[in-house]
Amino acid sequence: MPGCLLIGLTALKEGITVYISLYDLALFILFVLLSIVCIYLIAVLRRGLCVLGMVRSVLESHQGDVTETLTLLKDTLANVNALTASLKETTEHTSKAVMAIPGEFADSLEELQESFETFAFYAKIAIDVFKAVFAKSR
Repeated sequence: MPGCLLIGLTALKEGITVYISLYDLALFILFVLLSIVCIYLIAVLRRGLCVLGMVRSVLESHQGDVTETLTLLKDTLANVNALTASLKETTEHTSKAVMAIPGEFADSLEELQESFETFAFYAKIAIDVFKAVFAKSR
C-alpha cells in the first residue's frame, strides 16, 4: 500500500505477518473511546432516571401534605397581607407621634417610615404574585 504507514505484527510460530495501517488503528481507538463515552452517558441517564423516580415516589407519598400546605398557603398570604397593612398603619401613627420631636431624629424616622412603606409595598406585590401563581395551579 503506497502512501500508508503500516505496523507489522509477526506471529512467531507460524511465520504470518499482519499489517495494520495507522489510520485503521486510529479508527479503532476512536471507536473504543466513543463506546466508553456512550456507556458512561447511559449510566448517567439511568442514574438520573432513578433519582427522578425517587422524587416522584416521595411526592406521591406526601401528596396529602402538599395539598394541605397549598390550602393553608392562601390563609397565610391573607394573614401576611393583613400584617402588612397593620404595619403600615402603625408606622403612620408612630411617625405622627414622633414628628413632634425636632432635629435629626425626626428625619431618621421619616426615612425609616419610607423604608417600611417600601417594604409594605414590595410585600404586597409578593403576596399578589403568590396568589396569582397558586390560584392558577388549582
